[in-house]
Amino acid sequence: MIRSVVSFSLGLIAIAAPAQADPLKDSVPNVMVTGEAYEDVAPDRASLRFGVVTERPAAAEAAAENNRAAQAILAELKELGVADADVETQGVTLAPFTVEERDAKGKPKAPQTFYRARNDLLARIRPVEKAGEIAGRLIDKGVNSFEGIEFDFAEPKEKLDALRAEAVKDAERRAKIYVEAAGVRLGRVLEIRPLDEMERSPRPYAAKMATTLEAAPATPLRPGLQRLSARVSIIWALSR
Repeated sequence: MIRSVVSFSLGLIAIAAPAQADPLKDSVPNVMVTGEAYEDVAPDRASLRFGVVTERPAAAEAAAENNRAAQAILAELKELGVADADVETQGVTLAPFTVEERDAKGKPKAPQTFYRARNDLLARIRPVEKAGEIAGRLIDKGVNSFEGIEFDFAEPKEKLDALRAEAVKDAERRAKIYVEAAGVRLGRVLEIRPLDEMERSPRPYAAKMATTLEAAPATPLRPGLQRLSARVSIIWALSR
């Protein structure tokens, strides 16, 4: 998301500082118009959030077994073509918890302490079509906790640059409608102000899945479309 301000006068070589631009803008008749452009695009990257949880009576046993499972998952990701740079550890925890039970007569038994080891990972999958297959393979390898999935774009710059240019054209088109109806003309540009861009929201899939999952060859995923957008505010001087 870009938050920047560019102010300039077309007749000048150097970019005018904001302190110089404001008096000029306030001293001449002007019109300010916002232009926008957007495109609904299929995401090209999926981010899987998952983990392996191990519960054992001894802390060392829980940690060791959880580590073995995590190593097997990392090896599987590499075999599936996921680069090391696209795999990120999100958290590693080891904590005790108490289990309280009752006997057949309903009397409480002595509490038992167990240890829960957890290793949470994030994997960025490209192309996005492979995400379902990889999710199924990871379940086979011991993943028993899925936190969800997000779809986004690996390299949105080119698409955003094209949308920025379209947003400027849209602002000029709107400005001409106003000034022609008022019987005046557009003069030089006094200010260009990019507004919030890239309106996209991650689409979670199965935000919370059961901690025990049956093996599956592939998990059906539908990334859908997400909207990329660019908005810009432009101020023109007016002339007769």
